Amino acid sequence: MTKNNKYNNVLKAISLLGGVQGLNILLNLIRTKIVAVLLGPTGVGLNGIYNETRELLHSTTNLGLDVSGVRGISKSYEEWQNATDENTRSKCLENIDSEVRLLRSWVLLLALAGMFLCMAFASPLSMFTFDDYDHTWGYVILSPAVAFSTITCGEMAVLKGLRKLRRLATVSVINVSLGLIVTLPIYYMWGIDGVLPALVALFGCIMISTLAFGYKTHKPTFAFGKNNLSKGAVMITIGTNFVVCSIMTHIVGLFIQSYLNKDAGTHMVGLYNSGYTLTMTYAGMIFAAMDQDYFPRLTGVITNKAERSITLIKQQEATMMLITPLLIALIVAIPAIVPLLLSEEFVTMIPMAQATAVGLFFRAVYLSHAYLPLAAGDNRTFLFINIVGAIDLLLVIVGYHHGGLLGMGIALTIQNMIDMLLVMIISKWKYGITLKVGTLIPMVGYLIMIGATYAICTMTEGWTYYIAGAAMVILSAVYAYYRYDKGRKG
Repeated sequence: MTKNNKYNNVLKAISLLGGVQGLNILLNLIRTKIVAVLLGPTGVGLNGIYNETRELLHSTTNLGLDVSGVRGISKSYEEWQNATDENTRSKCLENIDSEVRLLRSWVLLLALAGMFLCMAFASPLSMFTFDDYDHTWGYVILSPAVAFSTITCGEMAVLKGLRKLRRLATVSVINVSLGLIVTLPIYYMWGIDGVLPALVALFGCIMISTLAFGYKTHKPTFAFGKNNLSKGAVMITIGTNFVVCSIMTHIVGLFIQSYLNKDAGTHMVGLYNSGYTLTMTYAGMIFAAMDQDYFPRLTGVITNKAERSITLIKQQEATMMLITPLLIALIVAIPAIVPLLLSEEFVTMIPMAQATAVGLFFRAVYLSHAYLPLAAGDNRTFLFINIVGAIDLLLVIVGYHHGGLLGMGIALTIQNMIDMLLVMIISKWKYGITLKVGTLIPMVGYLIMIGATYAICTMTEGWTYYIAGAAMVILSAVYAYYRYDKGRKG
């Protein structure tokens, strides 16, 4: 087993990035509370629609370079680390320079393209999302934020590819802090009218801070000549498949929000977004390590069957171990968290948030496997997985019609379970990843504890609720530590 795949190393990376994400969550919760009070569900819903559209356009026009760019830089970096003589190391450094320069050149061009696309399609976007043309100028104002997002993701890709975890952690904290410093004064002064200016100002400041760290890590160089840009053909090909997946996911997400907006109003969109964001932000403590540490490591060993299997299994075990006590604590605490961190207007989404939290365990296992085809450059498999994931997200609408907000939470959990089973089958069939009994048994154990906690939270109340819930948190933490100690010694 290589040094990078040792159990403690995986946990150390998750702890670093997860700890930073924990601080980010705290700052986000403070921001969410203030925004909820200043804007209410309607303002939160409006912000959600504009932000989802920005993300859709950004994901469409960046051609997936924030992902495929990491792959190219990471492979060159891995070769540099394993080089044994000075000449080889020097050549590897030149390759790294070339990959970074290529990525930055393409990213800048695509950022401009995204901004102009948002301007050009402002009217159709207004009709699609709001069923009127009254928000056309809103999308024109939003357009610079699309470009800022693309440039930011490009620099984050450079930091990920070069394995600069501490700098990634630092810039992440700074960017979340900017969410408080930049947006809250605007919301306070302008209320709902400040949603758009706040978004543009926020992503502009995030871009500047990320560029500062990216340029400090690797000096800024660009080359817009035809010969240089043509070298990005492989990167663009891989990225384009990622774009198709992102487009589908964001279109479905935007469709769901637009549907809720037209059927029940912006208030319902705000409740749905708040419930989903609350749970996903919390789980982001663990998921951040997947993107920033696990994916670059997996890319570096993807051609070695034994090493990629060890990398995946250790990551999955560590992720399940850490996320289970956190999810159980979240499920128990949500009824207290929502009125405290949001407001009494949001309490109706508590059942949805609790049901959604159950599904995040499946999401954690899913991500461990879903990065395989991406790291391998297996475009068709990656595309297939994500198309299925986008389509089954429409279960949210089915859940809404049959169970309202609770139905949407249950639908999200079912969707995550379907996606997890799909990628596990593909991992076994296509990449030879076999999960042994020693991995499956604790997985079942974690699921039983999460399921029992959800049952307790839906069937009890008062002191019984909190005593039984606290007992489940302690039990899951003890079991997770037992698994950690056993894995560390093994």
